[in-house]
Amino acid sequence: MISPEIIDIIERFQNVLVGAVGFVGVIWTLRANSKHSNEEHRRQLDARRMTLRRILAAEFRNYTRALKTNLEAKIPDGDHLSVGKIHRLFSEDLAGELGLLELGEIDVVVNALISLEGMDQYLGHISAGQTDKRFLIPTIAMDDFRMITSTTADALDYAIEALEHSGGGA
Repeated sequence: MISPEIIDIIERFQNVLVGAVGFVGVIWTLRANSKHSNEEHRRQLDARRMTLRRILAAEFRNYTRALKTNLEAKIPDGDHLSVGKIHRLFSEDLAGELGLLELGEIDVVVNALISLEGMDQYLGHISAGQTDKRFLIPTIAMDDFRMITSTTADALDYAIEALEHSGGGA
């Protein structure tokens, strides 16, 4: 049996005991909510990161296909090769999101983007003429054209491989 003195102490400190138990409950609830919120934020970042990887890999794959098609193109003697300019669709708008990627991914993606820009500049210098959408490459510049196109395609392939490897398959 509980002594009357203990019952008297419990009655006197009832509010304090209820407050302490309530305070512990509030702290526990806040910690549980914080943990849940952090996990949800991490899941959202992982989903955004995976989406970014897939978009970039898909865009780079399309560019690579176009570049390889250009490399295989045959031109008649004395004529020009008409080559389409690459217009970045998503990668330009997603530049601010690159920070979501891992450091190694950022390096290869930025290198691929720089290669695309450099190729555009280089083709502008060796072309016999250009429009908003096309370059006219003369036959005397075909070796230069093939070199820059091949180098850019390699940079894009490397970026695709890095994005697919890090992302578990894009």
